[in-house]
Amino acid sequence: MTKRCVLLFLVLLPTAAWGQSVEDYVLVGAAFASTQVIGGSNVTVTGSTGFSDVIGFAFPMMRKSAVSLWVEPFPVVFELPGGSAPIPGSASAIGTIVTPSLRLMVPLEPRISVFGAVGGGGGQFHNYTLSSDIPPQLKTHSVYHGVLSAGGGIDFRTSRRISIRVDARDYVTGHGLGGVLGRNHFLPMAGIAFHF
Repeated sequence: MTKRCVLLFLVLLPTAAWGQSVEDYVLVGAAFASTQVIGGSNVTVTGSTGFSDVIGFAFPMMRKSAVSLWVEPFPVVFELPGGSAPIPGSASAIGTIVTPSLRLMVPLEPRISVFGAVGGGGGQFHNYTLSSDIPPQLKTHSVYHGVLSAGGGIDFRTSRRISIRVDARDYVTGHGLGGVLGRNHFLPMAGIAFHF
């Protein structure tokens, strides 16, 4: 929790110092884990749905008529899927992802915009392993890997300073990281953006 509070402060700090239009956003949603067998064993970790959240800020880079291109320089995504195993230990395959992104906002009406976003960066993912204890225990170890992101969503401006946002992005990384069998970490989220 302390780590998130420090990151939230660091993400929101540039907003106070920025001289132009800036937004801060906080979104929450689901995180999904796959059921998988730990390599070299017959231990199965049963994945379940957990939660995810992202905090970040963005600023406009360019505007053409009503369409605008925004930069998301430091969005921090926390992915916490669930899991359980028939042996003692931790089945927490969490991930922390940072993918600086570009977001294209297209208004449909004065208060409603759709957007698409692409980005790239890196992440830290927990993977399952077994300890050498007798009997063995379930452990996790950290793996760092590059990440590409793509997605989109819709933004509902409720007032001059606040909007409600629905965002769904796919974070593509190495095979079998963070409780996912494949490469795709699909994270649908919703939350609030604050405009300054």
